[in-house]
Amino acid sequence: MKVRTIFLATVIVGLLAVAGCGPSCPECPPEVICPQVQCPEVECPEVECPEMECPEVAGPAAEEPSFVMNYPRVDGSTSTHPLGVLIACELLDVPCRWDISPWDLTKRLVPDVEQPGKEHVAGHIQRAVVHQGTHGAYVNLIENRADLILVARLPSEDELELAEGLGVKLDAEAIALDAFVFLLNRHNPVSSLTVGEIQDIYTGKITNWGQVGGHQAEIHAYQRDENSGSQELMQTLVMKGLEMTEPAEPMILEGMMGPINRLSEDRDGMGYSVYFFEEFMAPNEEIKLVATDGVTPSYETIGARKYPFTTEVYAVIRKGLDQDSGAYRLWDWLFSAEGQEVVKKSGYVPIDQG
Repeated sequence: MKVRTIFLATVIVGLLAVAGCGPSCPECPPEVICPQVQCPEVECPEVECPEMECPEVAGPAAEEPSFVMNYPRVDGSTSTHPLGVLIACELLDVPCRWDISPWDLTKRLVPDVEQPGKEHVAGHIQRAVVHQGTHGAYVNLIENRADLILVARLPSEDELELAEGLGVKLDAEAIALDAFVFLLNRHNPVSSLTVGEIQDIYTGKITNWGQVGGHQAEIHAYQRDENSGSQELMQTLVMKGLEMTEPAEPMILEGMMGPINRLSEDRDGMGYSVYFFEEFMAPNEEIKLVATDGVTPSYETIGARKYPFTTEVYAVIRKGLDQDSGAYRLWDWLFSAEGQEVVKKSGYVPIDQG
């Protein structure tokens, strides 16, 4: 993949306008800054302002940031939320930390809103980086309620139809590697399945764990809700046109924590998720990852693309954006060496390592 080289400073200039230092215009009030001349350490020389009238410049409002924000509205899948926050924190120079979400009890990366001098920027990141889930993120991008999204799959047919109906075209490129993984309760003796066995379980051909080397018990093959990122990956990456069994309602789990919560209690259950989410956002001692065709998903096997269900994480924007816009600059920067370093720092495998 062609890696675009854009310096971090260029991106920050495009995203964050900061009031600078300069000598006073001789013909204007001393509090007005001449924008074309940098402030030297010695006495400022006699200069003339460009051909313009020096406006009156009001001081910053009380408790308001002294800069103008232009950070794009970032949406995405649940699993990419830590990446979205880390990118913003790195670019806007705000510390961040892992915290427990009160909504779903997942681990989330959050900007430190209590860091002295960074409160306003941290609050802006919280408002600008809001992930609504994969399908919601695509809808928001298409309907212009988001500027850039980070998602674990390409758009579905429904989403492409929505975009076509509104005359919107999408530009999606991979920025990282992840993996689609299968989960079991840790007490299940099965540790590895073949791709064929997984397909047979979800088409109903295999219904008992004894058929794949486990104990004699019915397999509870959980699925995710329609149009969720995990369900779309299951259908396109694993089933590849094979029709999945029609599950009973309790077997369809909503939200990415659904399989984690259910499998921690169901020793005969089986579910699926993505590696980053299970590893970093929802670690659970009662859950284990299943090897596929003898390969266990890990940072190393994903980076080498040895794990059969290695997949990509995409940064998506609307085509035709102004290249000076914050969204385009951020999208383009993600493919640079600096951007890929942030991807690696998040725990994802950089795309250029694959």
